[in-house]
Amino acid sequence: MNATELATLPAGFATPGPTSQAVFRRTLEALSRPGRTQSLALPQLAAFAPPPPLSTAMAALLLTLLDGETSLWLSPAFDTQMLRAWLPFHTGVNFTQRIAQADFVAARADELDPELWSALGRGSDEQPQDGATLLLEVRGLGHGLGHRRIDGLALTLAGPGIETRQRLAVAGVNAEVWQLRRDDEALFPRGVDLLLCCGDALVALPRSTNLTLEG
Repeated sequence: MNATELATLPAGFATPGPTSQAVFRRTLEALSRPGRTQSLALPQLAAFAPPPPLSTAMAALLLTLLDGETSLWLSPAFDTQMLRAWLPFHTGVNFTQRIAQADFVAARADELDPELWSALGRGSDEQPQDGATLLLEVRGLGHGLGHRRIDGLALTLAGPGIETRQRLAVAGVNAEVWQLRRDDEALFPRGVDLLLCCGDALVALPRSTNLTLEG
């Protein structure tokens, strides 16, 4: 990429250090409180304008979590020439064509079929931390039974970080994928960590969370 092309790339974080720290803290909060929405409408991101089709939450997570020692697989919706230039420029990330070897996977909910889910790396018994983190762009997020009509399906969550149970509705994710995610609970500590993005909202479903399908 020449200097002229670099000059046309969208900006990253205005203050990379403080902004990454703020986003990372919210991500840790999301992971420690599965199913609860965390807002990434942060003051540091007020002027942040990520390239399409990334939402604020998805873009902020990518810029925060990726670096030169991580690998990323992009689904077709995100596999654009712009993002293949923008992400390495701001993070140094390495792209991979082999989804099973990706540390991070970015996809849209309507692309997440059983085949894609099954291809994600789950680590090994010796190194479960090598399991993938899936950043998933969804159409909507809601809490409580009243939100079940978001897509006709709701989840009840239990496990570490959840006092009794937590309800969550996620729009647009294939019910068969949720069943496969539930089956993966038998693999723990191996598995896939899920970060759900919608606009500037973030919800985490770490592999330690157990889920039951409702509806």
